[in-house]
Amino acid sequence: MTPNSSSQNHIVIGTAGHIDHGKSLLTKALTGTDPDRLKEEKERGMTTDLGFAFFGSNATIIDVPGHEKFVRHMLAGASTIDLVLLVVAADDGIMPQTLEHFEITKLLGIKKGIVVITKKDLVDNEWLELIKGDIEKMVKNSFLEGAPIIPVSSVTGEGIPELKRQLTELLKTIEPKPDRGIFRMPIDRCFTMKGFGTVVAGTVISGSVKTGDSVELLPQKRIARIRGIQIHNQNVTMAGLGARAALNLIGMEKEEIVRGNVLASVGYYEPTSFINATLYLLAQSSAATGLKNMTRVRLHLGTAEIMARVLLLDKKELLPGEEGLVQLRLETPTVCDWNDRFVIRTYSPAHTIGGGVVLQRNPIKAKRFDSELLRRLSILRSGDPSSIMEQHLLQSGFVAKTIETLAKETTLTLTDAQVVIEKLIQIGKVRLFNYEGKNLFIATDSYAQLNAMILDKLKEFHKNNPLQLNCRKAELLQSLLGGQVQPTSIALFNEVVAQLEKAGKVICKEDKIRLATHNIKFSPQDQALCEQIEQIYLNSNFATPKIDELKNFLPHQPIPKIEQLTRALIDIEKLVEIGEGIILHTSNLKSAEAKLRQFFTSNDKLTASEFRQLLATTRKYVIPLLNYFDKKGITLRRGEVRILKDRKE
Repeated sequence: MTPNSSSQNHIVIGTAGHIDHGKSLLTKALTGTDPDRLKEEKERGMTTDLGFAFFGSNATIIDVPGHEKFVRHMLAGASTIDLVLLVVAADDGIMPQTLEHFEITKLLGIKKGIVVITKKDLVDNEWLELIKGDIEKMVKNSFLEGAPIIPVSSVTGEGIPELKRQLTELLKTIEPKPDRGIFRMPIDRCFTMKGFGTVVAGTVISGSVKTGDSVELLPQKRIARIRGIQIHNQNVTMAGLGARAALNLIGMEKEEIVRGNVLASVGYYEPTSFINATLYLLAQSSAATGLKNMTRVRLHLGTAEIMARVLLLDKKELLPGEEGLVQLRLETPTVCDWNDRFVIRTYSPAHTIGGGVVLQRNPIKAKRFDSELLRRLSILRSGDPSSIMEQHLLQSGFVAKTIETLAKETTLTLTDAQVVIEKLIQIGKVRLFNYEGKNLFIATDSYAQLNAMILDKLKEFHKNNPLQLNCRKAELLQSLLGGQVQPTSIALFNEVVAQLEKAGKVICKEDKIRLATHNIKFSPQDQALCEQIEQIYLNSNFATPKIDELKNFLPHQPIPKIEQLTRALIDIEKLVEIGEGIILHTSNLKSAEAKLRQFFTSNDKLTASEFRQLLATTRKYVIPLLNYFDKKGITLRRGEVRILKDRKE
């Protein structure tokens, strides 16, 4: 069949209910397709894994297993459904897995559904009314309160037409899911097709994918390409949000893929072992005494089941019926996104005890009762994309980011990210600066924090080093940001320093920086020694000692003090270090420049020998001096001679 595009809104219907209550038979009655695809299921007469069938042109029914041993498979299917068919057998009534499946649908945030009473041909009307009454009590104060309760018989067909009609009408009320625009599909099936190779199946929960696209398998971070796409057994060129899709992959073997892996747009998702989230503990759960800190649980997220520990962030213990903020610490990494729903079950025996919503998908390792973290997580509960962006930038600290990087890391589309960042700039939450032709963004609070830290560090430096006028910028940067300094962090540091200098709070000179209010203040004893050192250099003219040679002139002074004060004299520009350890008195350096300029009034070029004779010194001092004048832009070297750079030719 010729491939065609598939961009219509797809809806996923899921069954839920106790074992042997007729979910698979109901699915077949609705669709004509037997969802029990495994030989084992046929032999046992029960569903052990997910089954799939199509209802109409844009809906898929996921038939989930009802046995308590296979709840993990039920969760893999239920994680993507829009509408639930809660199945209760007329002869059994409400059973343990009915209740657990119902709780799971609530935890996953499902908003629409129909209750189907199956096997009505096995009971009388009076019994049916009793079952209806039990169901109404069970669903009270839930999303299924007031939902249709339809008795059917999948054997005789009674009630099936009415169920189809009600289901068709309800499908029309399903609103399109919000789409972040970035392709993501949790994998629930993987198999090999002869002649085609590896095929994975799942429900597209974000964005879309086309034939020929490259995709990333996560958390393995392996790249594959889409050879072909099928939806509802039809070849198509694109699978969009909500589609139940089978993707034929090039460049990946079946053995590399397991249920719970995720296919996504390349480069947008980083595997994580930490997830910050809200967690609600069921009021009636097997965790009757509450959930203690660092309890080991089974985390069901997307189609994955992962062992994790629950760090309670805002409570000593989470009691049944309570909601709290937690950090899930995963034993194996996965990928997720903000606002993803999850369910947790006890480790052993496995019972559903609660569920929640992802707030941060790749946070740092958290500490309990951290007031600032709790404040940020409370903001993220609001669900506003601006809050997501702002909190992400705050978490990024002093690492400034481009809009492209921010879009990927928050999984917003580039267009949405630009709209959000402009809004945050307008309200003063984000600052923008330019680095190498690219706009970089930083949280205003982080910018202000770095600003204050620079001033505090300089104040501390001046206090500890009163005889040093300046601090080296590299030393200051290292003390602020440590060893893991990124280029954009350096760019941010330079931007903040430039603004501080513009505001008159710091003074910068080449690679040095100081507070504008700081000046060296010598004690009387130090002042006297400074005058001696200065006089030595003044008298030495152009044959001056290096710092370690000053001890010959000042034999009774401690060498560290001599060096410290000489450096201070260089800082306040009484002395100048011209290079190669050569130091001159400032007045002598000015004299040398004056003699050089005077020489050029009657000469076009100057040799080192001529300059040596002019200053009555040796080559040891002349070469560094000429190099210094070259560096200052006074002279220009042409082979073995110098010319005056500012002379008009």
